[in-house]
Amino acid sequence: MKQRAKFWAAAAVLAAAAAAVIIFFCTDITFSPDQKCNTLIEDIIPRAALSAAFIALALLCGFSQPFTLKKENFARNLVWCLPCMAVVAANFPFSALISGDAVVERPDLIWLFLIKCLLIALSEEALFRGFLMQAVAEYVQDRKYSYVLTVVISSAAFALFHLLNLFAGAGVGATLLQTGYTFLTGMMFAAVTCRTGGIWAAVGLHFVFDVGGLLITDLGSGNVHDACFWVLTAIAAVVCAAHLAYDAAKKYLPEQNNEKQP
Repeated sequence: MKQRAKFWAAAAVLAAAAAAVIIFFCTDITFSPDQKCNTLIEDIIPRAALSAAFIALALLCGFSQPFTLKKENFARNLVWCLPCMAVVAANFPFSALISGDAVVERPDLIWLFLIKCLLIALSEEALFRGFLMQAVAEYVQDRKYSYVLTVVISSAAFALFHLLNLFAGAGVGATLLQTGYTFLTGMMFAAVTCRTGGIWAAVGLHFVFDVGGLLITDLGSGNVHDACFWVLTAIAAVVCAAHLAYDAAKKYLPEQNNEKQP
């Protein structure tokens, strides 16, 4: 009976959040005569509602552990996350800004932009790493490669979620490209969550990644994907992928060695 109550409470939270977002987008409200400012506010409000709803959903389903702040092994985990930090840092348009190929035209709206990026990170990490990944982990916990299954399944769901951008008018090619790289970043965020025991490191990485990726799109103009950007991105991605693959392999090496012993 308790489980059924949790189910209906979680369903009610999701239904209320969905209804609120739909009503918001169907209501013609102007928050500011400044179009850029108005667009940012329109992005912030539903993300704030979804963040609260997804956190409530996870807590109602008993997944409180990912939302606790953990100080244990902080320095060791910080060092472990360095390759992941390189990936998010590479997403910044450093070379384009230095060369003048891209420019930030609205620095006065940086504060709103940062709030938007933080809420994107919080809402998506709460849903996919705080709730979905925990549910998948419980379901596959008795299987041999439970860690890999948990990371891959939750990351695939995270990637497919971005196909919804097609309904917002995004191009098919751009959306498919985004779906591909969000699968890879999703695996990185999932691995970080497993390593640190909570979503907050992943929220931080996700936030910084989006700040770099959306800075020119939201507040400026120009081409950010120059040769330097792609070289740095490729190097960081390869190093991080090798790091995460090695870490995943280590989880199964003792098991395999034990199986070989008579």
